[in-house]
Amino acid sequence: QQSGISRTNAFGINYGDMWGKKLEVTGSYFFNNSNTNNDQVSNAQYFIKDSSTQLYDETNFSGTDNYNNRVNMRFEYKLDSSNSFIFSPSLSFQDNDRSSAVNGVRYYTLNDLISRTTYRSQSLSSGFNSNNNLLYRHSFPKKGRTLSVNLSAGFNDRKSEVILESVNEYFDSGNVNDTTQQFTDQVVKGRSYSTNIVYTEPLGKKGQLQFNYSPSWNINSSDQEVYQYDNIADKYSRFDTSLSNRFDNRVTTQNAGITYRIGDRDNMFSAGLSYRNTQLDSDREFPRPATVDKSFNNILPSLWWRKKFNAKESIRLFYRASANTPSVTQLQDVVNNNNPLFFTTGNPDLIQQLSHTLSARYTYTNTAKGQSFFANVYYQRADDYVGNATYIAASDSAIGSDLILPRGAQISKPVNLDGYNSLRTFLTWGMPLKFMKSNLNLNGGFTWVKTPGLVNKVESVTDNYAYSGGIVVSSNISEYIDFNVSYNASYNKIDNSIQPQLDNNYLNQNVGAQLNLLSKKGWFVQNDVINTSFSGLSEGFNQNYWLWNAAIGKKFLKNQAGELKLSVFDLLKQNRSITRNVTDSYVEDVQNEVLTQYFMLTFSYRLRNFGTPKQNERPNIPGQGRGFRTF
Repeated sequence: QQSGISRTNAFGINYGDMWGKKLEVTGSYFFNNSNTNNDQVSNAQYFIKDSSTQLYDETNFSGTDNYNNRVNMRFEYKLDSSNSFIFSPSLSFQDNDRSSAVNGVRYYTLNDLISRTTYRSQSLSSGFNSNNNLLYRHSFPKKGRTLSVNLSAGFNDRKSEVILESVNEYFDSGNVNDTTQQFTDQVVKGRSYSTNIVYTEPLGKKGQLQFNYSPSWNINSSDQEVYQYDNIADKYSRFDTSLSNRFDNRVTTQNAGITYRIGDRDNMFSAGLSYRNTQLDSDREFPRPATVDKSFNNILPSLWWRKKFNAKESIRLFYRASANTPSVTQLQDVVNNNNPLFFTTGNPDLIQQLSHTLSARYTYTNTAKGQSFFANVYYQRADDYVGNATYIAASDSAIGSDLILPRGAQISKPVNLDGYNSLRTFLTWGMPLKFMKSNLNLNGGFTWVKTPGLVNKVESVTDNYAYSGGIVVSSNISEYIDFNVSYNASYNKIDNSIQPQLDNNYLNQNVGAQLNLLSKKGWFVQNDVINTSFSGLSEGFNQNYWLWNAAIGKKFLKNQAGELKLSVFDLLKQNRSITRNVTDSYVEDVQNEVLTQYFMLTFSYRLRNFGTPKQNERPNIPGQGRGFRTF
């Protein structure tokens, strides 16, 4: 669920029309304003070799105002039956105002403190994004022979201003206090241009050959200037060269490939091979000029197979190799100290990440018996994975020639590492329970994520294993009674190579029941109850709570088209939000503020579709499914 309590205002309008006989125009405008306040509490446990376990507790009070304006248009011009043009421009503007007040303490035990920080930050940011696509499609007289050309141009600018005021206390240095007052001005600009040319040629009755060529150019710049507060001048005027940086990045990509497809509706196979050349040019203009020029060459295969064995069974397999180039923010080696205990910086020595993705899906559906079975498997491996190198200072340490990382603080930067793996499986089985006129659904899953990292120059590998299972019994008794009973559990086992003795295993369980009753006169009652429990988390996060939503209402007017309903969310005032985050260097438990009890009175009127409804449509039972529905 969403973190914090939000108030949202939104407005949208859609447009569609034919301009003449050949030009179809559609468009939309959307405005959104949200105000979110959040009270967050977190506890993190760090993996450090040959060291006592370090803990970090933090409270964060934040408020965010966000404004979005978005315009999308689409112009489709059909010159004739063989030629068409589609022009799709889009433009969006964003404004964001965020403030936060943070109190954090790092320690071995509550009686052995390392450092403490209290800081406030205020950030103002604004930006725009523009994307424009022009697509030309041509069909030749020979069936299956086509040509398409897509031209794209994108522009984005973002400007942000951040004021940071912090007081940091370091307990091993005679309780020395360090005060920071600084102003950061950052401007990030991006330009992108690309072309995609695709030509298809039929081969035989069931085959097709596709050729594609896709060059692209991405030009990005980031300019960060930091000023420290001058008490004499009473303004932010002392330019800080150690935290300022100006960086330009250019990426030129040439991609050419060929794909062969063969098959029909029940059996389809395709195999592709593409060659990709990427030229990365980076220039640091300030504080010290530097240039990085890199070239990457990749052969990227892809495979796809879909087989329908019969009316009930089918299978689909997919494999793809892909390469991801580092972003300008990952390459820019400027220190960000907006959190005085958690510094971050970029790494101009990054190279691209090469990923291999394999997925499979098996489907079985027997409509006559009401049975279904689905199995999904997803696997990904990454070479030169862009992970993190984290250094946690055991004593005051120099960063470069101008910055000091105090004891207990840390700095992280992206680095290329091998060994990332991710495996996800999910199975579900459904069948009817005729003796109680209900349906039974069973599900199970397994997830394994292996994340490499570096902590104080020591290789850290975190294995996160998650086992999940659930059962759902849903009714199909009558149009006046609808119930749903469910149980879901997830057990997570976390192993870290640096401190394998730590026990970070935890269990999350959810037990739910839903009951909806509808009378022949239109009165209805809805109840939705779920119990959530956590065990194995940090102290204070192992909680057990109930979420009970209820409603009562009446359907009236002709064909019961009108509905008046009084509903209450979180009747017991126990709603909470608890999550666990697992990284290569720490395990973190987080509790966020969420919306609790409120009442809502709604009136809704249903406009029926014209025509005769299908015979197998279920009668309208109010509130079917988790949560409430209005009609």
